[in-house]
Amino acid sequence: MKGRDLAVLAALLVIGSSCASWDPVPVPVEMPGVTPFPPASFTEIIVTNFRDEAPLPDFQAGPAFETSLAAELGRAFKGTVSSLTIPPAVAPDPLFWKQAAAGRDRAVFLTGSVRLSGLIRKALQGKNAPLAGLLKASGRRLVEQLRWTFAADISIVSAATGEPLYQKTFIEELDYIDLEKTAEFAFHALSDPVRVHLFQILLGTPTIERRALLKR
Repeated sequence: MKGRDLAVLAALLVIGSSCASWDPVPVPVEMPGVTPFPPASFTEIIVTNFRDEAPLPDFQAGPAFETSLAAELGRAFKGTVSSLTIPPAVAPDPLFWKQAAAGRDRAVFLTGSVRLSGLIRKALQGKNAPLAGLLKASGRRLVEQLRWTFAADISIVSAATGEPLYQKTFIEELDYIDLEKTAEFAFHALSDPVRVHLFQILLGTPTIERRALLKR
């Protein structure tokens, strides 16, 4: 084969490969967790009762969050998990935390408050959505949605100093067409990602992320 023919063949191969279709394949990848706490910096986690800043008549989000946290931590944490009930009239300060720890300097407190609220909102949906009222806009219908919001103000407090080591507010929201979704149902759906994010910070647990693998 002559040099000119080889050059033409090479050019055709390059063009063909550049025109080939590559379908992305989703691949789960485990990523290491990132935590601000040095390894083995605490050997005990003390979970307190969480204040409920917006109590509902049919569901107690504070006790439910405390119970779920303690149960999940008991399975994930290699150290000790205990609990502490803070009386409603007490406003914890550094001295309170140090006295409550009773000399357990390598412990941390997991404390804070929660809010679970539901709000019925109007939202535009597609043409086949159920009609709520007579309003229409650009061929779309106005329907009612129930938005549940869960917010958790969480502090990780040092037993040795009584000072906060980490503070963050987690907020999760979900919209439901079914207006009968209960507060308990919404709590379990919304509090789970909060626990996942919190454990990544507190324990450095790995996360599962999705990546796209190009496959010919």
